[in-house]
Amino acid sequence: MKDPGKLYVKTFGCQMNVYDTEKIYAFLQDSYVPAASEEEADVIILNTCSIREKAEQKVYSLLGRFKPLKDVNPDLLIGVGGCVAQQEGERILSRSPAVDIVFGTHNVDEIPLLLAERIREGKRICRVKEDTGKVPAAGAPRAMGSAGPTSLLTIMKGCDNYCAYCVVPIVRGREVSRSAREILDEAGFLAGNGVREITLLGQNVNSYRDPVTGAGFVSLLESLELLSGIERIRFVTSHPKDFSPELARSMADLSKVCEHIHLPVQAGSDRVLKAMKRGYTSREYLEQVEFLRQLVPDVEFTTDIIVGFPGEEREDFEGTLDILKLVRYQNAFSFRFSPRPGTAAAEMEDCVDADVKRPWLPELQELQNSITAEKHRDMVGKEVEVLVEGVDKKKSGLIEGRTRTNYIVHFPGDAALTGRTVRVRITDSRTIHLVGEMVN
Repeated sequence: MKDPGKLYVKTFGCQMNVYDTEKIYAFLQDSYVPAASEEEADVIILNTCSIREKAEQKVYSLLGRFKPLKDVNPDLLIGVGGCVAQQEGERILSRSPAVDIVFGTHNVDEIPLLLAERIREGKRICRVKEDTGKVPAAGAPRAMGSAGPTSLLTIMKGCDNYCAYCVVPIVRGREVSRSAREILDEAGFLAGNGVREITLLGQNVNSYRDPVTGAGFVSLLESLELLSGIERIRFVTSHPKDFSPELARSMADLSKVCEHIHLPVQAGSDRVLKAMKRGYTSREYLEQVEFLRQLVPDVEFTTDIIVGFPGEEREDFEGTLDILKLVRYQNAFSFRFSPRPGTAAAEMEDCVDADVKRPWLPELQELQNSITAEKHRDMVGKEVEVLVEGVDKKKSGLIEGRTRTNYIVHFPGDAALTGRTVRVRITDSRTIHLVGEMVN
């Protein structure tokens, strides 16, 4: 019997791409085992993200680095999938001669056939479907090497919001939801395979609508609450314009829904929010934050922020700093504006010099880092519930997990506790995690 080949997948970008990578591993697990590095792989796949120009540039840089590997091993196959593949298509083959296969966001399930075709026919392949508007395919079985107590579970694909800066509707297509029955079946399968926490994925989970019954996202959460074996439920991403009082109440009432929400504000200026086509004002956003905090006092918020949007001035930017000070996010994922092809913002003129805006991002990040450090210090001395996710990869004898409120905690313990929920007293704080000890 032929030994299986070795597969290496490098993932860029959001959790949706992480989920697609799990599917790629699962679809190929009959023929390949995971490779520890690119150097030992028989197949390398880049699962790409085009949400920012820098991520796209990194893909081409990596492809140039992989070319010598192919010179050493002519049988090495290199594939490019994900959003850059969907956007660039044949241009990737022209620009990167080492690439064998290009497949788009709607072609992930075809990867075994594409590899077989490349080996059989000897011709380079570009397979990029247009969005069909169909319900996304059922999730693949758990991928090789992915066993653990947490798992991602996609409930919908695409987006209908067309924010001025966002390429997602272009590369992922229109918004389409999976049926609740299919989602519940997949969640049940995951629970039967040791998963204790699921994160529901969608570009805007608030817009979820069961294509069979018409029931919305809150109804789906209520159904998952009843599922045996699943202890925690998280979800990303919630669009503020659709964050409803009903969803806030469900977070308060449903015991399995964690006290953490990712609610991207993007900017603190109403003028910029309008130009971004976000559909809410800064005041409306802050009212949502306050309403949820009244219902769920311990809730933690994380967010996304774009700095330097076309036409953004210092006064606008200071509005964003004010939002950080008022909400006091646990963490903020912040980036300089990057024009993406096909979006409305790519055609906007900018009246503010780039050199003026350049210092804004480090200023914002310094403020957020100070807030995060204060929140971490405030956790010292508290007892928290931690779901153990595995061993600390950097320090032997330590295990790590996450609180319901999304704090990462490292503490002494045995790997056999993976998948268990334990009580931990926080003893110290670090930049990105907390340190603790188990409570008897």
